[in-house]
Amino acid sequence: MAKKGKVYLVPTVISEGTNALLPPQTIEIIHSLSYFIVERARTARRFIKTTNPPYSIDSLEIIEIDNNDPSYLEIGLKWLQNSHSVGIMSESGMPGIADPGEAFIKLAHKHNYEVHPLVGPSSIFMSLAASGLNGQNFAFIGYLPIKEQELKQRLKHLESAVFKHAQTQIFIETPYRNDRMLDYLIKHLNQNISLCVARDISGESEMIICKRISEWKKTKIQIGKIPTIFLLGQ
Repeated sequence: MAKKGKVYLVPTVISEGTNALLPPQTIEIIHSLSYFIVERARTARRFIKTTNPPYSIDSLEIIEIDNNDPSYLEIGLKWLQNSHSVGIMSESGMPGIADPGEAFIKLAHKHNYEVHPLVGPSSIFMSLAASGLNGQNFAFIGYLPIKEQELKQRLKHLESAVFKHAQTQIFIETPYRNDRMLDYLIKHLNQNISLCVARDISGESEMIICKRISEWKKTKIQIGKIPTIFLLGQ
């Protein structure tokens, strides 16, 4: 009986030059794969190359996730049906969590293929763990609205979830708007809310600061255009 293909969720580093943080078993499985479904092919090839694979990068079968063209799902499914294991990769961190990949994962489950998440970095969970905020009840929001009136309303909802349910609220911002977002949060949030800013997790410019808004008003920092996670909690 032919060996059945499996799906591996391949975590990529969330900061340049941190491959040493990936466990040897994760690297070993990456090197065992020849078929990949990825967010961006160029980034995926570059990342795989940094792991020193025992093959030529050009020999890999790589297709990109395209929300406007679901044909990649059919191609991936055929790979599995032909007994090839498939790796899913996003631009940074763990695929399927605040990143593409869930559609093919869902398809794999529907057709009874095994799905295996590999050990590796996830900025969302790492920032939550380092924040000291409630890790038993939390929600990832994604991006907040850009328009001010909608942003104000959304922040009120997030404040309500924090105070009523002790639920940590996690969100991100486009890097070039990081400092503007921080200033807005300090100006408009309830003074008793705790705000955690987690920048460049695992990278050289990593910075994790968590304090109440009343204390943030006395603090001045510059985040810069670096990937950052924002967390609100009690």
